[in-house]
Amino acid sequence: MTDREIMDRVQGAFDWAVALRRRIHQHPELSEHEFETQKIICAALDEIGVEYAAQSTWVVGLIRGERPGPTVALRADIDALPVTEPEGCPFRSQNEGVMHACGHDAHTAILLGAAKVLAGLRGEFRGQVKLLFQPAEETVGGAERMVRAGVMEDPHVDYVYGLHVMPRLPLGTVETRAGTLNASTDRVEITVHGVSGHGAYPESGADAIVCAAQMITALQTLVSRNLSPLSSAVLSFGRIEGGRAANIICDCVTITGTLRTANAAIRAMMKRRIGEVAQGVAQAMGCTADAVITPGYNALVNDADEAARIRRVDARLFGEAHMLEKAEPSMGAEDFSFFNDVAPGAFYHIGCVAEEDMPAPALHAAQFHLDERCLAVGMAMHTALALDALRGEGR
Repeated sequence: MTDREIMDRVQGAFDWAVALRRRIHQHPELSEHEFETQKIICAALDEIGVEYAAQSTWVVGLIRGERPGPTVALRADIDALPVTEPEGCPFRSQNEGVMHACGHDAHTAILLGAAKVLAGLRGEFRGQVKLLFQPAEETVGGAERMVRAGVMEDPHVDYVYGLHVMPRLPLGTVETRAGTLNASTDRVEITVHGVSGHGAYPESGADAIVCAAQMITALQTLVSRNLSPLSSAVLSFGRIEGGRAANIICDCVTITGTLRTANAAIRAMMKRRIGEVAQGVAQAMGCTADAVITPGYNALVNDADEAARIRRVDARLFGEAHMLEKAEPSMGAEDFSFFNDVAPGAFYHIGCVAEEDMPAPALHAAQFHLDERCLAVGMAMHTALALDALRGEGR
């Protein structure tokens, strides 16, 4: 199967994938409620003759080649966001207050389109292609649940790939990088305990509000004074609650924020230091503090060989000028990391806005839109990546 033949087959499946994308866009569903989306996926897989299993709100499809061999997994996230879509789109969301503002409708259609192409090539490859339609990427991390349920086994996944549409990139471009692509996430909650008293007599209490203010200031130095300037981490506090009245010394304040780190070593150091600084500042000000850090997504670390495969396949399909190397990791999260922790793989971005329409609204914005021609880019990349890996090339 040549690259030209892959592109021809992708064009043959393009209109089918666009129609699916528009139907999914009209029926967006929030995380853990992707029931109609699951039905659309299953019906599409039935139509192209691909076996699948549905559990909870996810779907796992399997395309078996003619002969035994390795297994390649391709992933698409399927949930939408609590965003109200503006008027004007001819296939606007029919679920008011919910919108595919992050492009997951496109991801799902791309994977279904690639599945249609690969299903027609069963006789030309050995091994299997596993299709992972994953819920709850935007909230609780559906990937981790799927991994725990065993979707990376039976058959065991040898390679795994995923993509995301990216409105900051022009249509026709593909971007990736070896190593860390997305940061890990952790929820930080610090409770400061003081001693209540009358506001006119501050010496009678231990002011949790003043302590919390000093604590936030001190914690903001962790990145600037505990990390090399060449390393990546973000600690942001977005919520603070405490106090009962203007004339009462506050005895309890809760500070809530997010920690984003680029690798496991930085993550462990930052978590340790957050607790140390919180307790140290509290002790110095006559208070106590409890720091609770709840794990979120792991850092997404692309396998170097698989990132190279993405670059090589893209250069073959679209030319080296369309391949971009991402200079730095993103501090945004991506739970594809849980699949990537199990099998060698890589994640990549595809441009989804025509150059003449840039700059374009960002992901998660109500005005987010994409040029549907990007579906063909994603379908071709997924198809060619799967076939390349099944042939065992490049490792």
